[in-house]
Amino acid sequence: MFTSCRTEVLDSLKLSLDLKVMSVNLSNPDGKGVFTITAIGQKEDTVTLSMEGKVEGYGFITLTHKYEYMSQPNSKERSLGTVTGAAEAILEDGGLVYGPRQMGTFTRDSDKMEVYFTDHVSNGDHNFVRFEIDLIRKQSDVSFWSLK
Repeated sequence: MFTSCRTEVLDSLKLSLDLKVMSVNLSNPDGKGVFTITAIGQKEDTVTLSMEGKVEGYGFITLTHKYEYMSQPNSKERSLGTVTGAAEAILEDGGLVYGPRQMGTFTRDSDKMEVYFTDHVSNGDHNFVRFEIDLIRKQSDVSFWSLK
């Protein structure tokens, strides 16, 4: 009797779990774009970048990201950390969408930064985003992958 009840409980738990397996092919982004860095702000352990540019599927975008360096044991090197920010897009049809809570991580090697974050857009889109920033050229290439 106990074994039968346990089996029924486990079976009902299996039925109630709806696991979604997702994979993203990073060799084929759903959209690309180029941003120009319009402002750079520097404080103790943070850098703030404001950018604007066009991205496939979203039109003209403005954004501000705050990059906060993480402490590394026995090192004063500023090579990695976290990024937070927000963006607003004027779509090709004139509509407006925004991403109010972008969060992720970055690495930095001299004037080059590589940034990865997730973006939840006000129209319901969820994207995984990569920025490849060149601080000297004041430019960033962006690619995104839909997580739908």
